[in-house]
Amino acid sequence: RWDKKKSRSLATRVLEHPNIAVEWNVTVDRFEGNADGLRRAICRRGTKDGGSGQGAAADAELSVRASAAFVSIGHEPNTGLFRGQLALAAGGYLDMSEAGRSTRTSVAGVFAAGDVADRQYRQAITSAGSGAQAALDAERYLSEQGLEGS
Repeated sequence: RWDKKKSRSLATRVLEHPNIAVEWNVTVDRFEGNADGLRRAICRRGTKDGGSGQGAAADAELSVRASAAFVSIGHEPNTGLFRGQLALAAGGYLDMSEAGRSTRTSVAGVFAAGDVADRQYRQAITSAGSGAQAALDAERYLSEQGLEGS
């Protein structure tokens, strides 16, 4: 369960930690290092929509010295390619409202899993589990259509 108080506390600790630098509105192009570990991250300032972060020029290259990195991938589901083909819900997620606990989408025979279908958790382990669920739903669908595999 998400706990606002604990999340705020952790964010404050990270932002105030002397050995952690938070870089806002950057896109990581690559990490550089060797067998001994990470050395730096090469990033670009700016946001997806063309706006720049904190007054910096958009797309300006930035080299960040680092021995570790945490990269947030954001919260926008990558469903643009489905617009006009599958029903989308608020926030751009695939609309699974009629599916109950199934992974069915608005089109028969099309099943969804992972971040595009899960607005609540958006986590890798949840995505892996829902991928297995979608595979089972697809197998059941094909069987019902008389299209069983060999």
